[in-house]
Amino acid sequence: MELHQLRYFVATAECGNVSRAAERCFIAQPSLSQQLKKLEQHLGTMLFDRLGRGVALTDAGRALLPRARRILAEVRETEANLRREAEDGPGTLVVGAIPTIAPYVLPPALRALRRAYPDCPVSVREDLSEALVEALENNEIDCALLSTPLDDDLLDVEVIGEEELLVALPTGHPAAGRPEMRVSELRGEPTVALEDMHCLARQVQHFCSTRHIASRVVCRTTQLSTITELVALGLGLSLVPEMAAATDRSGRCRYLRLRPGKPVRQIAVAWRAGRSRPVAATRFIEAVATRFRSGGHSFVRPH
Repeated sequence: MELHQLRYFVATAECGNVSRAAERCFIAQPSLSQQLKKLEQHLGTMLFDRLGRGVALTDAGRALLPRARRILAEVRETEANLRREAEDGPGTLVVGAIPTIAPYVLPPALRALRRAYPDCPVSVREDLSEALVEALENNEIDCALLSTPLDDDLLDVEVIGEEELLVALPTGHPAAGRPEMRVSELRGEPTVALEDMHCLARQVQHFCSTRHIASRVVCRTTQLSTITELVALGLGLSLVPEMAAATDRSGRCRYLRLRPGKPVRQIAVAWRAGRSRPVAATRFIEAVATRFRSGGHSFVRPH
C-alpha cells in the first residue's frame, strides 16, 4: 500500500467519479484507475462498485476511508512539522570540545544559544582530540571545538580564531612586574606542564624545541586549573592559553607575553564531512566565531 494510492482512493471516494478524481489529483484517468486496481489487489478486496458514470464505496471501501483520511492527515502534519523544525526549529545539539578550550568557550556560546533557542536540548562531550575525532567520524557528535593541526580526510575543518600562549609565573618571580618576557629567559626555568595526551602539551613542546629551549619539567598534570595552582605555589613557570589567563581572578599568578616569536594556537571547528549541519550546531559555532571576530578571544590581561 502506497501513499499516493490512498490519496487517489480518498479523492475518488469524495468525488464519486474517477474522472473528477483524476482532475483533482492532476493525473490521467487511466493511471488513477490502474493505481486503484493495484490497491484493491494488494488489499485483496474491492473498494468500489463501478457504476458506469460513477463509483460507490463497498463495505471494505467504507471501512478504509476514515483510516485513509487519518493516515494522510498524519502524513501532512508530519511533513509540515518537519519542514518547520528544519527551517526554524533548533533541533538538538551534541557538541564536543577539548578540555583546554571547553571551560572557557562553551559557557558563553551555550548561553547565546540558549537565548536564541531556549528549548534546545544540549549535550556536551569534553574529551581529548583523538576521541573527539573518532566521535565525529562515528556521527556521535554534531561538531567539535579543537586545536589545529587536524589532518583527517573524513572531517571538514574551519579555523575560527587564534590566541597567544602566555607565560604564567608566580607573583614573586623577578619578571612578574613586566608586561613581556623574552623567549631566551625561559631557558633553565623549572616548568609545570600538561601531560602529553593533550594537544596543547605537544604544541608547547614543539614551540620550545624549535627555539632550542630545553624543558626542565618539575611536574605534569592533566588540568589547566591545576597548572595555575602549581605555578602560584612557585613550583615553576608554564605556557597557558589566553583564555585560561582571562578566567584567573585569584591574583596569585602573572601572565606575560613572550617575545620575539610569540607562540599561538588556532581554534577550529570540525564537522563530519558530508553531513548536513543542524541549525543548533550552526548557531552555536556562529556564537563562538563571533566572539573571536569581535576580539573576545583577546584574553590577555597583564598585571
